[in-house]
Amino acid sequence: MTTFTKVLINPARRQGRTYLINPNALHAAVRYCFPADIDQTQQRILWRLDNRDHEHVLYIVGPEKPTTAHIVDEAGWETRPQQTADYDRMLSQLTLGQRWHFELLANPTKTLNQGRDKRGKVVAHLSAHEQLKWLHRKAESMGVSFGSVEESTARVIESKKLSFRKLRQDGKQGHSVHLITARYAGTLEVVDVDKLRETLTNGVGRAKGYGCGLLTLARGEE
Repeated sequence: MTTFTKVLINPARRQGRTYLINPNALHAAVRYCFPADIDQTQQRILWRLDNRDHEHVLYIVGPEKPTTAHIVDEAGWETRPQQTADYDRMLSQLTLGQRWHFELLANPTKTLNQGRDKRGKVVAHLSAHEQLKWLHRKAESMGVSFGSVEESTARVIESKKLSFRKLRQDGKQGHSVHLITARYAGTLEVVDVDKLRETLTNGVGRAKGYGCGLLTLARGEE
C-alpha cells in the first residue's frame, strides 16, 4: 500500500532546527522510518519539507506506512502525531483532462558534454526562466501539461542554494554538498495517467534523497 504521511516539525526544539537546515540529517531520519529491507524497486521513498510562516511540515510518500515516532519525539509535538493516508485511493482517482493545483521542490539541472568517452558534468539551472523551462521539458515524462513556457500555468515561487555537510557512516562530518533547488507551484493538466502515477510515487529529477522530487496535488478545476 502506498502511503502519504504528514509530520509537523517544531523549530523550538534543537533537533527540529537541525532538520530545517540540514537535508542530510532529515534524509537519514526519513530512511529510519522504514525497514532496512524495504523494496524500492517499484516505488521510492520520497519526502519534502515545506516551511510556511507558522508551520513546518514534512511530507513522506512510501511503499508502506512509515514509523515516524523518533522524528515526533525529537523534533515534533507529542500532541501532534503523524497523519498517514492511503495514497492508492488518490492515485486511483486520476483521470485524463483533470486539472490539479500542484507544488514541487526540484533540483533542476542539465548535463554538459565533456567530450567523447567522458561523463558529462551536471550543473544547476540558476535563473527562474531556465528553471521553468526545465520543468516544461519534464512535463511529457511526468504525464502532465503546464501549457506553453510563454503562458505557463506553473511558476517558480522560490529558488535557494543549499550547502550542508554529509555525515559519514561513522558519524563524522563528510564532504560538503551544494544544491540549487526550485520550488514550483501552479496548476497542471493530466495528459497520461500512468506516467503521472509513476511521477507521484517515484519523483522528478535529481537529489531525491535530499528532499527534492516529490510532486503533490490538490483539487483544482475539472
